[in-house]
Amino acid sequence: MPPALKRPVRIVDLNAVERASKIIIHFTVPAITTEGAPVKGPEPLDVRIGPAPAGRFDVNLWARDARRIPESEIKRNPPIASIEIDAAPFYNKTIVLAARALSPKGSDAGWSNTVVFPVVPALPKPAGVEWKNARDAVQLTWHAAAPQFRILRRQSGQADYGIVGTADKPEYLDTGIAYGNTYDYLIQAIQKVNDEQYAESDPTELPGVKPEDKFPPAAPGGLTAVPGTKSIELVWNRNTDRDFASYRIYRDGKLLASNIATLAYSDRDVKPGTTYTYQLTAVDTTGNESEKSAPVSASLP
Repeated sequence: MPPALKRPVRIVDLNAVERASKIIIHFTVPAITTEGAPVKGPEPLDVRIGPAPAGRFDVNLWARDARRIPESEIKRNPPIASIEIDAAPFYNKTIVLAARALSPKGSDAGWSNTVVFPVVPALPKPAGVEWKNARDAVQLTWHAAAPQFRILRRQSGQADYGIVGTADKPEYLDTGIAYGNTYDYLIQAIQKVNDEQYAESDPTELPGVKPEDKFPPAAPGGLTAVPGTKSIELVWNRNTDRDFASYRIYRDGKLLASNIATLAYSDRDVKPGTTYTYQLTAVDTTGNESEKSAPVSASLP
C-alpha cells in the first residue's frame, strides 16, 4: 500500500466582503483528506491576497506574487476560518483572494474558488438613526452619504436579522411591521462593486422600536338610507383598512349602534313622519375611530 498523502480536500466556499475599512474573509476548513480519512489536527492554511492581473488569469502564476496572510491572523472557529485585514492598501484596486489547506508535508489538493472584486474607500456608518410611527408602518431616517442603504430587521428577542429592503436615500418606510411587536433594526451604507457583491459600512443599530397604532381608519363611504315599511335600512361600502374591526352608527348625532361587522343595519326604532339623519364611522383593532361619514337622511311616510 502506498503511503497516504494526507492532503486536505480543496476549499470550495471561500467568500469575502468589504465592510468599512476591513476585508473580511471566511471559508470552511476541510475536515477530510482526498483519501476520505479525517484530517488530524489543525492543518496549515495558505490564504493569499493580491491585485488582479491584466489578461488571462492563472491562479498559480498569480499566487507567486500575491501576499500570504500570516497564520497568526487566521481565526479558527471550527469548522469556519475567518480573517480580517486592512482594506486601505487596496483602495481603488481590484483584488483576488484564494486559499488552500496543506498537508503536514506541504502538499495540497489545489487552490479554492477565487474571489475577485474592486475595493472602494470605506463607506460611512449611518448616523442619527431615528424612527417614528406611520400608518401601518415604521418611518426610518438617518444621516450618511452613500450610493445605497440596506435595512435589516428582527423581532426583538430573535437571534438573526433579515434584509427587509434597500433605499437610495437616507430614509425607509417599513410596511412589514405588525402592531404589538417590538423590533430591532440595522442600517448599513452599501455600494455595488460588481454583479454579485457590495461593499458595506459598519451597521448602525436601532433597538427597541415598538410601533403604535395611532391612526384612525378611513371614514366609510357610500352610506345610503332607504325607508322601509316599519324601518329605515342603511347600507354602505366596505372599509378596506387592514386593521379594521367594526362600524358605529350615529343617528341625529348620538350613538345608535356599535360593533357592527356587516355592511347593513336596520333601524326599527323609528316613527312615521319623523326625519332621521345618520352617519357612520369605522373602528380599528386598537379602538381608533374614523371621522364620521357624510350624513344621509330618511323618514317613514
